[in-house]
Amino acid sequence: MKMKTSSATAGPAPAGEGRANQRRRTRLALIEAALALCEGGRKPSFPEVAERAMVSRATAYRYYSSVEDLISDAMFERAVPPFETFCRPGHDDPAEVAARAARTMNKLLLDDEVGLHAVERSFMSAWLDNPPESRPPRPARRLQYIRPIVEALKNELAPAARRRLAHALTMLMGTEAALSLRDVAGASTDEALAASSWAAQALVRQALAEARERSGKR
Repeated sequence: MKMKTSSATAGPAPAGEGRANQRRRTRLALIEAALALCEGGRKPSFPEVAERAMVSRATAYRYYSSVEDLISDAMFERAVPPFETFCRPGHDDPAEVAARAARTMNKLLLDDEVGLHAVERSFMSAWLDNPPESRPPRPARRLQYIRPIVEALKNELAPAARRRLAHALTMLMGTEAALSLRDVAGASTDEALAASSWAAQALVRQALAEARERSGKR
């Protein structure tokens, strides 16, 4: 089974989604401002980053508890490789791609565990310090990998099965997954990467096996 590409387009976003998209754009503006200022060879202040991003200092603090947390998140943003660097659409087994995606995402996080904990602390502070209607959304970078993997299975999996698979894969990649593997399970970095990539591969294969079983019973 091979990866397939899709040309589906989305319609206008609902109002709630539009606000979420605006908050994502604000976060991205802060990240881009921090990266641009860091290229000068020094650590910028929060007021400098906010000014360059064209947001208030109060807004910046709603997203990050410190400039150090913002810089850690910005550096991670820069380090995340595009999906196409480890997937060849039309050629690769989606289960293998899921394994590569989990390993790629979690390795980036585990290569800088101090930054990993700092960013997770910032996410938690933003959630606790803001009312629900103005909480900044998490970057959800893992979805850049998960969405194309799941979309490629649209001819094999029903919409509900694809949604469930996307939810399951979300648990295997990102800060929470990395922290659970290292801090809770006590896995070494190599063990953590092996476990997450194995689990991602297994999830895709199980979803496909269930779909084939249901199809055979019709």
